[in-house]
Amino acid sequence: MLDPLDVIWIFDSLIEPPHPKMVVCVNPVGGIFYRINSKPFWKPCILLEKLPHHPWLDHDSYLHIDPLMLDDYIVSEALKRDGNIGRVSLTVSRQIKRLTLDVRCMTLSEKQAICDCLP
Repeated sequence: MLDPLDVIWIFDSLIEPPHPKMVVCVNPVGGIFYRINSKPFWKPCILLEKLPHHPWLDHDSYLHIDPLMLDDYIVSEALKRDGNIGRVSLTVSRQIKRLTLDVRCMTLSEKQAICDCLP
């Protein structure tokens, strides 16, 4: 269905105010995603430059290394509605892995599962 680093649109009801949000798949089997935001609201985050690697972005954005668990229904509905809208560049994958290992809200096995999925 989705590969690691694929990007989809979801309606994110967990943020205030709730609204559509781009998310990056970091572990398709576990349903783990990271949000993309227009500003570096939370740390850690990684700058995603629109050009040359992310032309599907409206502007430079930030990938927030904060896990969001999505079930199969939410993912399949997002894919039906908008499809896969892009893919985060492989050049960012190493940064994602490094910052994932520093996140405090995940267990070591969750972190390892994400790092093992990423190219």
